[in-house]
Amino acid sequence: MSDEHGPRVSTGIPGLDEMLQGGLIRSRPYVVSGTTGSGKTTLAIQYLHNGVKNGERSLLVAIDEPPAEIRENMRALGWDIGKIRILDAHPAARQYSKRVSLVEVAAQRSVATLREAGPSEKTDQLKKAAPDISIQSLQLMLKQELQETRYSRVVIDSLTSLKKLSETMEDTNSSVMSLLRFLSESNVTTLIVTDLPDPTVLEPEIFICRGEIRLHKRMVGSRLDRWVTVEKFRGSSHDIMPRSMTITEKGITVDHKKKIPRASLKVLQAFTQFAR
Repeated sequence: MSDEHGPRVSTGIPGLDEMLQGGLIRSRPYVVSGTTGSGKTTLAIQYLHNGVKNGERSLLVAIDEPPAEIRENMRALGWDIGKIRILDAHPAARQYSKRVSLVEVAAQRSVATLREAGPSEKTDQLKKAAPDISIQSLQLMLKQELQETRYSRVVIDSLTSLKKLSETMEDTNSSVMSLLRFLSESNVTTLIVTDLPDPTVLEPEIFICRGEIRLHKRMVGSRLDRWVTVEKFRGSSHDIMPRSMTITEKGITVDHKKKIPRASLKVLQAFTQFAR
């Protein structure tokens, strides 16, 4: 679909593109938020997978999970994700000296395909590795990588962990603003994965991003229900209602036509203060 912004970028998720009136607006950064286990990483990888299927270059910045673990999780969905490029930004995979400068950190990239990814360990406590990675150093890594390879799709998973690693090193809010500005000027369409934001705190990524796709999961009686909402989408009309979401053996699908049951809506309102 095309409009005044040009051709839309398909998320690769049936039903979600319809909620977005055809897909994402190209070359803008968006947030994918939700609680643990709500499907954020699956949505993000599905978005990258859709890109490589269409001949686009896709880059995953992996912070939360080792590449090998991501590969195993996605293999269950039957996806060929070997062409997705991976920048393993977790400090446990990098083992930098605490005295290394940001420029030196940026030069020590570890980019490979997910097919090539080998075993990697996760640290038990992210903050122990805080001197090894920051939002600023990640921006420098991305700048170098995007100069060498023209990507059209990028995912950062997750900004929440990156902020925890960076919070003792820098002005986090200013660094987040700089990162999103850089991404918007780099001609890439980016999904930034975050935990569900605290409604009492105005997180800079939520304020600055061009749109937010929020994933929800709650127990309704004895049933686990999943929903998706488009919290904002600048420059375009969009579906303002919550829609049912399912994670199947083939990935995420969204029923963009069906209204969610009243009982489910009450649960969603109770937990998210959702009101239209």
